[in-house]
Parts: sequence; structure tokens; C-alpha cells
Amino acid sequence: MARDITLSIVAPDKSVMEEPVSSIVAPGTEGYFGVQAGHEPLVASLKAGLLEYVQNGQRSFVYIGGGFAEVRPDRVTILADEAELAQNISLAHAEADLEKARAGLQGEGVMGSDESVQQIEKAIQRLRAARIVK
Repeated sequence: MARDITLSIVAPDKSVMEEPVSSIVAPGTEGYFGVQAGHEPLVASLKAGLLEYVQNGQRSFVYIGGGFAEVRPDRVTILADEAELAQNISLAHAEADLEKARAGLQGEGVMGSDESVQQIEKAIQRLRAARIVK
């Protein structure tokens, strides 16, 4: 029988979850990476994206707005800039946030700023999370 690994996701304002899971796929800055129990220790930087985990055979998703992952053989700790369970994200709010981010970029001219581009990427990923469970 497969062993579980504890997944802990913490954002600056809240603890998002701490649960035993069988596998994790995280959005690393160098590409998505997978983790199961017994994984070699590592620290990885995360980009905005969807973190996928499997618990009791069920796939679930968490929006991650960037941060870091600490992987140990029995535990993965995600220190996220922002994070939210996909099922808790309002589709209407996520769509409005994306439109607001796009409007902000358009107001800055053709080139835009790196910060505005990052806000759009975060809004897109948050919207993906909301749509994946709806």
C-alpha cells in the first residue's frame, strides 16, 4: 500500500491546509515537479500556478501565487505568497480580478510593467483554479 505524505500549505494570512496526501504536483519556477512519500529533500521556488494533490484517490487543486516548497521524505511544506483551495475561489471574482489586472496593464501603455504582467499571470492561474472545479 502506498504511503502518504503530509502536505502543509501556508500563506501570510492563513493556514490553507495540512492533510495527508498520496502525491503532489507543484508549479516550480523551472517547471512542474512531482512528489511522493520518500522523496529526496529539496527546496524549490514556486511560480503562480495550480498545485495538484491526490487524497484518497481524488484529485484536488490549490491556487498558489508563488513562494517556496520544502520537500522532505514525509512532508511537503508550501510557503506561498498567496494560496486558496480551488473549490473556495469564486469564478465571478476571479474573472473580475483578471479584467482589473488587464485594465491596469493597458493603462500603463504598450510595454507595461513587470508587476502588472505578474498580476495578470496570477489572475489567470486563479481563474484556471476556479474553472477546474466548476
